[in-house]
Amino acid sequence: MKQRTKFVIGGIVILAALSILSFRGLQEMTVFFYTPAEVLASPADFQDQTIRIGALVQSGSVVWNADEIRLSFDITEDGKQFIPVVYQGVKPDMFREGQGVVVEGKMQGGNFRADQLLVKHSEEYTLEEGHQKQKEDYYKSILNQ
Repeated sequence: MKQRTKFVIGGIVILAALSILSFRGLQEMTVFFYTPAEVLASPADFQDQTIRIGALVQSGSVVWNADEIRLSFDITEDGKQFIPVVYQGVKPDMFREGQGVVVEGKMQGGNFRADQLLVKHSEEYTLEEGHQKQKEDYYKSILNQ
């Protein structure tokens, strides 16, 4: 066999192997996004399957256990139906009741065990009135030196 033919066959084999590995990797990394209503419609379908749920934190449901570094809360989209969430990890600074969140994890029994907790926030940045005054005073002190 010619050396060129061997080179082409080797290239095809390597390309095929890389394609298969990439496809499998993408399948394992794919995490679907659902609403609480979709999950509650058929919770058995989501048992032990990694998913993301986007919802609001239900008011009055947040329990933070600083000793165990565990956060428990309910998520909802309509305020009527909710899913209990347990998150083992540091509570995000912007986390609060009524806030939009995205939780990634698995349904286990009637609870959602979150591995990741992302807090949605507005795109608008504003300073509190006191901070704005401090900033202006600082700039004035620099300019007057």
